[in-house]
Amino acid sequence: MKKIFDKCKFGNFDIQSRIIRSGMWESQKSENGILDQAVFNRYENIAKSGVGLINSEFFCIDSRDRFAKYSSNVNYKGFVKDYNEITNIAHKYNVPILGQLAIFWYNDGLNQKVTPNDISFEGIRRFQTDVILAAKKFEFAGFDGIQINMGNNFYLSNFINPYFNQREDKYGGKTFNRMRIVLEIVRVIKKNYDIHVNVKLNANDGRKGGIGFDESMEMCKLLEEYGADSIQLTSRSNTFPTSDGSNPFIDYADKLSGDTNIPIILGGRFNDKDNIENVLNTTNIEYISMSKPFVAEPDFLVNWKAGTSSETKCINCKNCYSKKVSTCFVNGTDNV
Repeated sequence: MKKIFDKCKFGNFDIQSRIIRSGMWESQKSENGILDQAVFNRYENIAKSGVGLINSEFFCIDSRDRFAKYSSNVNYKGFVKDYNEITNIAHKYNVPILGQLAIFWYNDGLNQKVTPNDISFEGIRRFQTDVILAAKKFEFAGFDGIQINMGNNFYLSNFINPYFNQREDKYGGKTFNRMRIVLEIVRVIKKNYDIHVNVKLNANDGRKGGIGFDESMEMCKLLEEYGADSIQLTSRSNTFPTSDGSNPFIDYADKLSGDTNIPIILGGRFNDKDNIENVLNTTNIEYISMSKPFVAEPDFLVNWKAGTSSETKCINCKNCYSKKVSTCFVNGTDNV
């Protein structure tokens, strides 16, 4: 019987629970990017709570990117110093931590918002180089790996999507060609760096002419073949297309977990211990990601493990997400 606080293997990591923390915004920083003490406190509260693995908040690479104001930047002056301290905090509690790279707009040197159709071959190589260099910076800062966000509505989610990508060269057309840009990145990172590579991917695009479940499954298998160590499932929108608030991707994640040999993480609207353990024990799913509950109460897993509560304080109001902050409007900032 699977339990949330099982000690288990996640790739090469030994982790202390099946809960994966998924990060969003980094709003607690000064104008020059330096982190406030509240950020270090938040990461420590999460790391010591009993979480299995931490994915950082979004990192961008361009100060003009759409969400740069609400994210950390891998190129700010204090990046390695600040995040060495944060990764050391996670490692003090034996928790692996990945840096999440999330690029929304991409500047190819000619166009600040170059589209998947317009980016040149040289621009693609520049994009790939930027991601690979970001992975090396994460390694310098002590991260155990990188999460490449090609889900939600970020740049790579559009590049791999036939709704947006009508290229006629080897980076467009069939599934493999549209995936080639990230498959090449994964292969280079795994060949040259000793870090974990996680990819965040939409389970279903939810858009006519976009990516359906079958193609998404094919993409996940390609990622595994090219060396990805784990996959986190997400969705194009923060609002799931269900009327009862349930997660619509459980059946998909169940099948994918059974058909692949790497960890598959399912996220989305999980905030109840009993519900999570029911999913764990009625499917092949082994890992659950949570984001907003950690904003509402960074150390809620302490109470779950002690048995003093089984739900989080998060009411899924989505204000932290929509207002792009790393604090909770309902529960205040005392927990951060």
